[in-house]
Amino acid sequence: MKTTSESPYPYSEATAEFMDMAGQERPGQLILPLDAGRPQPSPGDMGTLLGLQNAMTQVVARIKHPILRLRLALVLEEVHELADACLHEDAELLARNVADILYVTHSIPHSLGYDGAAVYDCVHKANMHKRMGKVRSDGKQLAPTDFKPPDVLGALKGGWKERSAH
Repeated sequence: MKTTSESPYPYSEATAEFMDMAGQERPGQLILPLDAGRPQPSPGDMGTLLGLQNAMTQVVARIKHPILRLRLALVLEEVHELADACLHEDAELLARNVADILYVTHSIPHSLGYDGAAVYDCVHKANMHKRMGKVRSDGKQLAPTDFKPPDVLGALKGGWKERSAH
């Protein structure tokens, strides 16, 4: 198995490993069409998205810390755009919005001053122990009764790894 540091996309290998362990589908090719004829969301779907966006805007406004407020606003904006892309079944837009979500979420540890890779690694190791748990009807891998949550506090106390000069 490759470690997460061997991939140019650092979390991809670990995420794929978990999906394989959990029996979650990973097709070897793009499953959405790249041509016209995509479904159009209903006005109700769009209204629901707008309502959700308005509700989340109210939550964001109540966050006092400016860095947290900005980061959550950015993540929610990208998730809203991803939902729209999913409703349209638009592969190009979906791929771009997934990348935008990753870009924004990967910036959070840098904005808050902790090593996101160390936290991700500790969560991944804990998640891999879920293999003995049940699988929910929608395919989500559940934790077994003896599951031990990841030691995120320990990873946070570990500080930053040496950054390579780029």
